[in-house]
Amino acid sequence: MLKKIFCNEKVLRYLGILFIGFLFPIISNADLKENPSPYLANVFFSTFYAFISWNVACAIITFFRKHYGNYNQTNLRLKFEIPSIIISMFIINIWVAMLIDNYIFATIFNNTILKCDPSRLACLSSESLKIPILASILCLGILAIYESAYIYQQLQKSILEAQKFQTESIKSQFEVLKNQIDPHFLFNSLNTLASVIEENPQVAVHFAEKLSQVYRYILQNKDKELVRLDTELKFVESYIFLLKIRFEQNLIVNFEVKEEFYNTKIPPLSLQILVENAIKHNIISAGKPLTIEIFVNDLGFLAIKNNLQIKNSVQHSNKIGLENVIKRYQYFTQEAVQIIKNAQLFEVQLPLIKL
Repeated sequence: MLKKIFCNEKVLRYLGILFIGFLFPIISNADLKENPSPYLANVFFSTFYAFISWNVACAIITFFRKHYGNYNQTNLRLKFEIPSIIISMFIINIWVAMLIDNYIFATIFNNTILKCDPSRLACLSSESLKIPILASILCLGILAIYESAYIYQQLQKSILEAQKFQTESIKSQFEVLKNQIDPHFLFNSLNTLASVIEENPQVAVHFAEKLSQVYRYILQNKDKELVRLDTELKFVESYIFLLKIRFEQNLIVNFEVKEEFYNTKIPPLSLQILVENAIKHNIISAGKPLTIEIFVNDLGFLAIKNNLQIKNSVQHSNKIGLENVIKRYQYFTQEAVQIIKNAQLFEVQLPLIKL
């Protein structure tokens, strides 16, 4: 309850006004021991001055916040607020001082009695200018407090909005990347099935059964951001089984992943995409078998390596393979996907994500 009250700006404002009203006569040398009556009068008028000054300053701050409230307009807002507050404090406090009885006004300042026409601003002594000067200093201090709190709130708001925008942008891009996988995989699988049907219809039936199992995995995991490595390895083994139906002994795939890495995470279908890329871009024949190795290297990266025997002509690529994997990894880790290529081999190293 107390926290809610003291977080209320109006409550703090009026508590501050009362505090200034009681404190100002003391610091202005009012003699409390000999004659406490002037002090009580001074408290009244000091509170009155503080009330007007503080609320006018708040009105000025509120006005310019409405017109120049953005975080990047802070300097422009202050250029208007500071002179506006100083000018208004002089005008208001001098005007109010001229309306107050000269005796009461003078007792605040060392009992100096002003004997002049209160309708004339020029008759005010140098002592009488203390009020607008002090009011200006007070209100500039209030401005500093208000602006510091406001700038902090605006900064936090801009940070949260930027984070929200970035999160939504990443989420949108990630959904696009995931949606690319389904048609890409299905298109290539159906092409493979079509070629197998022509060569061996019975094998094609077996292939279709395995394909349904593989695609079931895709449907179950396509909406996930990450999957366990052992789950992905089992899926890739099934996928490679389909490939071997077509390429037989011309395709060699070796797995060497220790169980200690099974509970790490990778984006789903990452391995399948890289294996598919190796199949797509390299010659596979009895004279030139393709060897793919999947293992965890000494640096803790999951490596997919194949001997390089590039086809003279590669079927049209929509460039969603390796690029897709790289972009998806950027959302989960600062460790980059490593690519090693020379005349003999092509290797992609995937960071293993530990949660």
